[in-house]
Amino acid sequence: MQIRNVLIVGGGTAGWMTATALVKLCPHIQVSLIESKDQPIIGVGESTLGQINDFFALLDLKDEEWMKETGSTYKSNIRFTDFYKKGETWDYPFGKSTIVNDLPHGWMSWFALNIEKPEKFTRDTFARSMNIIGHLAYANKLTRCDKFPFDHDTAYHMDAVKFGQWLRDNRCQEVNHMYGHITGCVKDEHGNIDILYAGSKELKYDLYIDCTGFNSVLLEGIMNVPFKSFHVNEGGCLLNDTAVTCHMPHEQPEIEVTNTTTCTAIDNGWVWDVPLWQRSGCGYVHSKDFAKNPEEELYQYLVRRSGKTRADQAKFRTVPFRNGKHEKAWEKNVVAVGLANCFVEPLEATGLLTTHEQIIRICNTLKGREGFVPKVEADMLNLVNDLEIEGFKNFIAAHYAFSARETPYWQTVANDVEYDFTTASLDNLFVKYSSEKHVTYEWSGDQNYNDGLRYIGAGMGFNPLNKHTLKLTRLQNQLSEAADKIELDKAELLFDGWNKAMYHWCDDLPSSYEFQKQTIYS
Repeated sequence: MQIRNVLIVGGGTAGWMTATALVKLCPHIQVSLIESKDQPIIGVGESTLGQINDFFALLDLKDEEWMKETGSTYKSNIRFTDFYKKGETWDYPFGKSTIVNDLPHGWMSWFALNIEKPEKFTRDTFARSMNIIGHLAYANKLTRCDKFPFDHDTAYHMDAVKFGQWLRDNRCQEVNHMYGHITGCVKDEHGNIDILYAGSKELKYDLYIDCTGFNSVLLEGIMNVPFKSFHVNEGGCLLNDTAVTCHMPHEQPEIEVTNTTTCTAIDNGWVWDVPLWQRSGCGYVHSKDFAKNPEEELYQYLVRRSGKTRADQAKFRTVPFRNGKHEKAWEKNVVAVGLANCFVEPLEATGLLTTHEQIIRICNTLKGREGFVPKVEADMLNLVNDLEIEGFKNFIAAHYAFSARETPYWQTVANDVEYDFTTASLDNLFVKYSSEKHVTYEWSGDQNYNDGLRYIGAGMGFNPLNKHTLKLTRLQNQLSEAADKIELDKAELLFDGWNKAMYHWCDDLPSSYEFQKQTIYS
């Protein structure tokens, strides 16, 4: 298939991100976009992960160009409150550990000390003990320095709708922009779309990119590619299916603008809190099978968080979602991006992540041979897309599976859900441990790979060691208890020195608010 021109269907965040990337990275492709004036834009989220920096680098987007215009802020951490037990909080900071290679047993030094000295090495200390950004998050500070790569390890809180509109107005002048509603199509003898109709408009293109959100007008509606649900009720392992959202204007931005997305578990799900520059975005992610009055539950959370006066001002919007994937993302001359392709759930900000990663894959495919794309390359994209979404599914599931909370919702995710042990093994926490007779001190796999699973394990009380497996581990590594205690004493001293130095360092840094006021909003 030779692709010289592309029609993007859908003008939300995914559509304009796709258009921007094609204009920048594939100048040999003529790009058009059609959107409906009547279709509301969902936006795929307000929180991002560090991988978005690679996407922005490819597009030559600079923070000072778009952040102020969209009310965006920097993000370096995700905080989970009450997920394991009520009253406990743990962090998932971005970036890699800078201390791990100095420790006698690498990552496992902390897990061993958590067994030997649990009163000191509590679950909430793991992120700070292992990661410099864990300290920045704990102190709510930001800085650019040579201690960590800021432009790689810092992501964004953003208004996704405003960001898409900014791209439309500032990066897509070369795009042929149309308005219309898709009403039908004609296919050729091979099953490709030959002509797409938008009322009286005849739209004839080589490739059609579906950015129509959960409606999946092209991939599912016209190409009939089946959707595989990840929901428990349909044989999957995820329970949530609805979000109730609202905006909360800041009263004290110097305090409320933080470098952290906060996720707080409540009785029938969890609430996100994403601090933008002038407001926070909040949303209650839940299962409609358990939450019978979700707006009231979110309201009560907001009362506890911000007081009754501010909670009374919140205007709620209910957003149903379906979690799962299509059997293929690219079928014939249709490929899907964003929610039209797949969605896990809002936890861990994978909505925007799967969007920009898919866009990069499409651009790579179209650029490789100047638009010539045989079926095998589309199949290769489908394979990578499928592995990615399966990995995210299992990664998200681990946040629920180890909970010790006692409400019916949390008991269901802990005791009744069948979790997936068969897919995305590199990212599958369940496989990582169930395949080991006992855990080596080196932790299976590359100690620099996928730190995230370790943060989840530590925060959710899942230590691969216990008293007797620690003894087995020492036998396996031919270490006497006395010799290993010397090693762990060294590790404890390293942790103590590291944490003391980091506390002092953070004391002299500007707060997240002050840093952004100086660098972006001055």
